[in-house]
Amino acid sequence: MKKAIYKLNVECGRSGELEGVFVATKEQVEKLISSKIEVYFGEVLGKHSEIYGAIEQHEVIFLTDSEEAVRVVEDYGLSNGFKPFDYTSVNFKADFDTDDITVGEIIDKLLESEN
Repeated sequence: MKKAIYKLNVECGRSGELEGVFVATKEQVEKLISSKIEVYFGEVLGKHSEIYGAIEQHEVIFLTDSEEAVRVVEDYGLSNGFKPFDYTSVNFKADFDTDDITVGEIIDKLLESEN
């Protein structure tokens, strides 16, 4: 699966917004959006903020799938901000235990079960 660079921009009302740049495959991003997994970011915008929810299509922007750009971002650790795959989920039911695993691990298991 070919990797690409994406930008995350989630508006959280008056609390602020979550932004990030990360590397993922097209399949991972599509599954994240289509599965409606609610990502639990926690109190990242201040005490009692409790930010969580499903990531929507307009919140993830494809930047490039240039192999050179992806290599540079990965080699130099240039991903930054919020990467939805690194957090846990809430209220997601699957045929496997989703406790104590990240959204990225859930997505990978879902994709694996499709193949």
